[in-house]
Amino acid sequence: MNETKKTKIGLYGGSFDPIHYGHLNLALELMEHCKLDEVWFIPAKQNPHKNSEQTISAEHRLRMCELALELIPQFSVHRNELCREGVSYTIDTVLELMATHCKGIEHTPQFYLLLGADAIATFTKWHRVIDLVELIPVLIGDRGDLPNNWESNFAFEDQAIIDAIKSGLVKTRQMEISSTDIRERIAGKKYCGHLVPEKALDYIYANGLYYAV
Repeated sequence: MNETKKTKIGLYGGSFDPIHYGHLNLALELMEHCKLDEVWFIPAKQNPHKNSEQTISAEHRLRMCELALELIPQFSVHRNELCREGVSYTIDTVLELMATHCKGIEHTPQFYLLLGADAIATFTKWHRVIDLVELIPVLIGDRGDLPNNWESNFAFEDQAIIDAIKSGLVKTRQMEISSTDIRERIAGKKYCGHLVPEKALDYIYANGLYYAV
């Protein structure tokens, strides 16, 4: 009997404030290297690690994601975290998606959590992080800037987290783009077409976003 091939779906959460080419590149490289079928972008309603930095509404950030991803058929945007009140915790999203898309052992997708290497420094502070790495494999874009002794540098004490990170590291190209820098450039009326997809940038200008940063 032939084994049914599970659909492999990457879950990419974040503030996306705004979404930029660095986000798209990370998702594309992880998708291609790990042979994912799809990547779902999931904008956070309230990022627990960036409360003071979120400058515009979740609906604006959602719409920018939709516009930025229009031409990439494997990418889509999901509003799960925008439909929940309070802080957006990844563990809640993963559990919700697993329950929603559970169609029996043979037809339930295999989800993966997509991260940039910058998330490693705060990973131990994530809500129920041990449960999270037991539920879902992590795929982490390593741009070559992680210190050789990152385990001790970031004071990881739980071996399960260390093992999950080690097994999920994927070499990706260096692309230094920061949402904070983009917001400041827009506020300063500087060119950003090399950093943000055209349709998302047009939306920013049309709605006067980030001018008061």
